[in-house]
Amino acid sequence: MVHGDPSKGDIRIAANRYQTSARERIGVLLVNPGGPGGSGVDTVVEFAWLIDVVVPGFDVVGFDPRGVGGSTRVVCLEDLDDTVPALEKGGDTAEILAFEREMLAACLANSGDLALHVGTNNVARDMDLLREALGEEQITFLGYSYGSRIGAVYAALFPDRVRAMVLDGPVDPEEHISDVSPVQGEGFELAWGNFAAACDANPSCLLAAHGGAEAAFFAVDDLLREGDLPAGDRILTRGEFLLGVAMALYSPYTWVELEGAFVEVLDSGDGTAFQGLADLMMGRNEDGTYDGSQDVNWLVNCADDPERPDPETQFAAADAVADTLPHFGDVFRAFHGCGGLPPAVDPLHVAPADLGVPAVVIAMEGDPATPMAWARALADSIGDAVLITSDGEGHTAFLSNSFCVTDVVAAYLLDLVVPEDGWSCSEGEQQLG
Repeated sequence: MVHGDPSKGDIRIAANRYQTSARERIGVLLVNPGGPGGSGVDTVVEFAWLIDVVVPGFDVVGFDPRGVGGSTRVVCLEDLDDTVPALEKGGDTAEILAFEREMLAACLANSGDLALHVGTNNVARDMDLLREALGEEQITFLGYSYGSRIGAVYAALFPDRVRAMVLDGPVDPEEHISDVSPVQGEGFELAWGNFAAACDANPSCLLAAHGGAEAAFFAVDDLLREGDLPAGDRILTRGEFLLGVAMALYSPYTWVELEGAFVEVLDSGDGTAFQGLADLMMGRNEDGTYDGSQDVNWLVNCADDPERPDPETQFAAADAVADTLPHFGDVFRAFHGCGGLPPAVDPLHVAPADLGVPAVVIAMEGDPATPMAWARALADSIGDAVLITSDGEGHTAFLSNSFCVTDVVAAYLLDLVVPEDGWSCSEGEQQLG
């Protein structure tokens, strides 16, 4: 469980491989979908065929980081229904702190020491043991979102074992959970503004009949301030509504679904569609169980963070950020940080890397979850990296929300053609097809 100390026990790391159909094999391409809490194994099952079509020659390898999915899992609370908090200005934080204590006790009781050793440094070391087990001298790595943090740490620790590295939807390594930074909140506000502008400019947008996107948002928000709404055999809380809106902003391909969710509430008072969007973010399965991704997300981010501010300090910082976020502020105001957890045993290690081929960092101008402001910070932290950008919408670019980066990223992965730092492209009309 702890690298360099076998007495601490061992853990299982789940991995799978999709063998390339190409005649000439380049090597292995390790992929991580982000999170923290995303399953690389599931990513290979769902998308390796597409990777093999676009960049043939790689055996595509996925792994579930420690604590995730098929690997030795961390387990905290089993039931997360209706637990997404939204805190109005001046609201009572007692309930949030009580939930935090319940969550922490469950994590430690159900997961033991593993709960404190799921940080990114250990994930990167696990990844190098996987490289060794695969019999590869070097790996090519494709990391999305939080996967960009894994890649940056791996590059710092094992630079000579990197053939090439694409970090898409980059996370600033200096951004920690204790900072309560406004950057991500501003990213979601920007993405909402882009959605609203596109909706209002489109005569066929479903929200035109309700006064436009802004009017629809605050109409639903006001309803939920008064009380929960029915959502099938469940209820939709205000926190789940705000989370559902955020989830739909991850890709322009779910904007139509977002329109429909608003209409469902405003026309029939039914919150089922928003509930479904929130469930996607929370990792809720069809049978009502949860996949544990929220447990991992909290524990990893706290394991990487060297600071443990007291709750009063944390809530005061969150309150200041929330005041600047007109749509999502009350979700940020309820943010409780890592209070109660012991100090991090192995905080995040990111340092300049001496790579044989510079890493490629990709950012989308309209990315809500990993805003453009984080991209240059990640590239600079690696040192040996170039930053390329798209003007498109959505979280992450390559083979997801962007068409215009495809060729340049493929040339890099296949032939190690490094794009010029600052290269950019425009999606034009093709992104929404």
